[in-house]
Amino acid sequence: MQHHSSFLRVPSVAALFLASFCLPPQAYGLPSFARQTGQRCSACHVGGSWPQLTPWGRFFKLSGYTAGKNLWDKEGINYVPLGAFGQAGLTWAAQPNDTQGQSVIAHNGSPEPYQVTGEVGTKLTSFLGVFYEYQIGNTFPGWKGTSGPADVRAVHFFHLHGNEILVGIDSNNSPTVQDVWNTVPDWSFPFYSSPQTPSAPASPMIASLGAQSASIGAYALVNRQIYVEASFYRAATGFFRWMSAGTSFQGGGANYLDGYNPYWRAYWTKAHGPHNVMVGTLGMQAHVFPDSSNPSGPADVFTDSGFDSQYQYLGNTNKVTLRGSYIYERRAWDGSFPLGISSTPQGNLKSLNLSGSYAFDNAWVFHSGYFQTNGNSDSALYAITDPSGNQVTASPKATGYTIEVDRQITQNVQLMAQYRGFVQFNGLRRNIDGIGRNASDNNTLWLSVFFAF
Repeated sequence: MQHHSSFLRVPSVAALFLASFCLPPQAYGLPSFARQTGQRCSACHVGGSWPQLTPWGRFFKLSGYTAGKNLWDKEGINYVPLGAFGQAGLTWAAQPNDTQGQSVIAHNGSPEPYQVTGEVGTKLTSFLGVFYEYQIGNTFPGWKGTSGPADVRAVHFFHLHGNEILVGIDSNNSPTVQDVWNTVPDWSFPFYSSPQTPSAPASPMIASLGAQSASIGAYALVNRQIYVEASFYRAATGFFRWMSAGTSFQGGGANYLDGYNPYWRAYWTKAHGPHNVMVGTLGMQAHVFPDSSNPSGPADVFTDSGFDSQYQYLGNTNKVTLRGSYIYERRAWDGSFPLGISSTPQGNLKSLNLSGSYAFDNAWVFHSGYFQTNGNSDSALYAITDPSGNQVTASPKATGYTIEVDRQITQNVQLMAQYRGFVQFNGLRRNIDGIGRNASDNNTLWLSVFFAF
């Protein structure tokens, strides 16, 4: 009954939501970096839509967030380096309960607050900048506070024989959070999703270390075209604990890195008028203890290698972005296999993400995307069994699509309508003799409002 009554509320709620879509765009109230630079959000973000970056937004980040006014000078503080974000909405699932009647999607169709986030983003000196978020999110059930993205940069420009070389030192708390393209895991589409929406059964380790790791690395950008980076990640403990605040390594659910783990990134980019293109590669080798509450003994080894590309056309009114990435992960379960956590000593995982966006007049943004995750079967990690214990599937394969419309009501308020559909889930399109879920049972419609001040 709850499932059906939730859907009966769709017309009235959607009508109010769509009415808001028809409001004229405005612009007021700038977040911290906009206050620092004195520029509108659309200068750094395509169509003013977070978090897609323009060429200027990418360079602003790579140059250490150091454009614009200093936080303070002899006359005092120049601006407030703080911001606040929030998100609330409604999520409807095609089937909120599993075949045993247990809830899979909590509070189906009910208005829910999702998160409140505080951020510090500022230029500290002419060569040093910082960005840090702390998020309090709805975990269904309960609320939990954790560190969000953290990124600290020190930079310097060199000019050699007519070449501009930007050199930077960076420390952050998630592989790819330092990246400036919307193709890598931390910033890929969908940029936001409902915390009530089911996710794929598996994801690469390079995408699974947020607020659990800390890095030190160096990068160089030559003539604003060629970028290279080498970083090393470790567990965000001790001195780096502020980067993993709110993350518990004792419960066994986090990923605890063993030692210092290499990450690398390189790309080439070229701009011509309103067009710009990027072709890149990235990778990481992560040694992860199978039990974060007991970080000792053999560690599992995840070796990720990926390729990505992005094309943008940024006209005055019409803006188009096309993105693609592919990551292949080799898995050596050196710690988990002897413990029975994995049923195979070796494995692999492959992740494909394709998406495109069209922005109109800094007011509307239309997105669509396709994703596929696949890898070897593992009965310890992915098995679904019938009541007799017979295995129905043990595959991590998931394929699906996302369609989204965003509306910038003001520079600080964005409305979002997102539909996420699954074609396969756990390797299944349809349940087998009532065991498991149809892939489409995991489809969700999400309406949300996002604000930033």
